[in-house]
Amino acid sequence: MEKLSYETQLAKLTLVADKKYLPLTMDFIQDIAVVVGLPKEDAQKLELIVEEACLNVIEHAFDEEEKGNFEIIIIRKPGQLVISIRDKGLPFDFHKIKPGENSGLGMVLMKAFADEINFVNLGREGKEVVFVKNLPYKNITEFEEVQEEKKEAPSDKKEVDLTYRLMTADDAVPMARCMYRSYGYSYGNDFVYYPEKVQELIKSKLLHSCVVLNPEGELIGHLAMMLDSPDAKIGETGIAVVDPRYRGHGIFKKTKLFLVDYARKRNMAGIYSEAVAVHPYTQKGNISLGAHETGFLIGFTPATMFFKKIEKQQRTKRQTTILFYLKLKDEEQKKVYLPFHHKAMISKIYEMSGLNRKIEKATEQKILQNIDERSHVDVKVQTEPGRAFMRVSQFGKDIVELISFRLHELCLQKIDCIYVDLPLCHPMTQQICAPLEMKGFFFAGIIPEMFDGDVLRLQYLNNVDIDFEKVTVVSDFGKELFDYVVKAHERDLYV
Repeated sequence: MEKLSYETQLAKLTLVADKKYLPLTMDFIQDIAVVVGLPKEDAQKLELIVEEACLNVIEHAFDEEEKGNFEIIIIRKPGQLVISIRDKGLPFDFHKIKPGENSGLGMVLMKAFADEINFVNLGREGKEVVFVKNLPYKNITEFEEVQEEKKEAPSDKKEVDLTYRLMTADDAVPMARCMYRSYGYSYGNDFVYYPEKVQELIKSKLLHSCVVLNPEGELIGHLAMMLDSPDAKIGETGIAVVDPRYRGHGIFKKTKLFLVDYARKRNMAGIYSEAVAVHPYTQKGNISLGAHETGFLIGFTPATMFFKKIEKQQRTKRQTTILFYLKLKDEEQKKVYLPFHHKAMISKIYEMSGLNRKIEKATEQKILQNIDERSHVDVKVQTEPGRAFMRVSQFGKDIVELISFRLHELCLQKIDCIYVDLPLCHPMTQQICAPLEMKGFFFAGIIPEMFDGDVLRLQYLNNVDIDFEKVTVVSDFGKELFDYVVKAHERDLYV
């Protein structure tokens, strides 16, 4: 396979904002998609939503007398085809949209064939809609099967000689088989079942994994650290798997220790992880390494995910995920503006995680110095798991109205779980948390060092039924934080 860089720009088109040029352009995009690897039928579906986004730019981004233009950028990323539509036309103005009208986001989502859709404000550079489509590769079942002898699980009392090392591209197929033994085909990040996708991520330095081999050289454990870019200072660990035959041998903790040491050598600031609340094993491993809970994402994981030989039956409700953070090095003190009613809990999260923060009070003068007329809220939608994330990239006087507008659109599209991330370095976050909670959002937790600073994450459940009795929480502080989140959700139900 050809070695790919982090991303490759395949084409960049600058078009006059005129419908008559769209048919030829869409044919070109469809042809590129086919060449990259999408089946013809899938390329046609992708073309439809790209055309919808382009029409929205042509019809709404420029005044009638204005001769505007826009760009279409086609990018090849590891395992993905990315299509970006950018314009420097009129800023998005939701105030002009009457009730019942569509802003463009809804129409695109209704026709969505993309695996991920991002709506991004670029400030002086305009705005952008991005479609991400995962490329098809051979599923693990399509690889030549290797006959494996049935081996008994090693005795818990017997010391097992295991090897821990960095994953290479050659480990992709064995890793996929290990995932199947533990999760079947229910794991949320489905790229793990496509070895060629995993190989691209490794070669692009976006995926750094620890794998575990038994004395026979069989891969029986895996833990990944995923990066947003090859030089990222924060990593997210996940895709933790241990062959059911080898559970109970402390493998998860050792893989995490391996990656913690590896991240420290790379001079990284910290590591995130998302632990399921279905069983205690991943939580215990994180806690034993010094990581602490920073939040609970209620209903984050689709109900389709299950664990072979742990759960006796398929779950029918979405599952809760626990956020953990492990600080890897000391840092300079940072100022944060905490909402008054969450100040005690967030302060305790900081204390538990050993984070050096100075709590400031948001005065009216500070707010006015840091606020614009218009707000910018970027939206990222993950279509398959039914999740959406709103990120405030610029505070304006209309911030609560804009978030409410986007929330309404996402609810109409039946997105189950909706999150909004508010920068704690901005004084406005202290003021708008309560008004957003009046709209139905409730406390989820904080994520340190996200977007070059801590964020307060609020969450919204769109008619999602949660069985809180099925949530497993290990530590005393975790239970305290979980109770806090549940009570916040209960208060929201009576708003």
